[in-house]
Amino acid sequence: MKNILLSLRYFFLSIVGIIAFWLLGFCLFAITLPNAPSDMTKVTDAIVVLTGGKGRVELGSSLLNAGLGNRLLISGVYPGVSVETLIRKQKIPEHLAQSLSKAELEYSAQDTAGNAKETAKWVKEHNISTIRLVTGNYHIRRSMIEFKRLLPDLIIIPHPVPEQHLLSAKTFPLLWNEYVKLTLVWLGYRLMLQN
Repeated sequence: MKNILLSLRYFFLSIVGIIAFWLLGFCLFAITLPNAPSDMTKVTDAIVVLTGGKGRVELGSSLLNAGLGNRLLISGVYPGVSVETLIRKQKIPEHLAQSLSKAELEYSAQDTAGNAKETAKWVKEHNISTIRLVTGNYHIRRSMIEFKRLLPDLIIIPHPVPEQHLLSAKTFPLLWNEYVKLTLVWLGYRLMLQN
């Protein structure tokens, strides 16, 4: 009986430890969200923007306009949406609209893995070796893993878009959901590397 109680105690403490470790990981994830790119000067073959958040398309066109990329791919665009519609709906300033008019739109991707898959096809088709990846700061880490999984030789400069008020009660579910997805994708990627 004593051994059973001791085993149950160790099991309970292990569960509490795992939960505490998981919560600590979430806190670290939330407070260390990147708000700036690691390199703001390197010119890449292309800029890839993942849709889904405010300011991403405008930043992508701004980077193209500044000469930090030679092409612009916007991945995960809703079917039937044109560049002109993006300019109007996203309220892109006129001085950036001309750069955005040169963008290539990708309509097939439904999620981050799909963004990586469709971008991988595009990168190979256009013989691209470097990209600047634009997405939300809470989303950049998982995006990098998905892209590196399919394009291990591609040089990727992450360019996070800072999201406003991410640490509010309203956005907590968004962060928690992203943290869970990031953990699962990271574990899958580590297992893939070991095989």
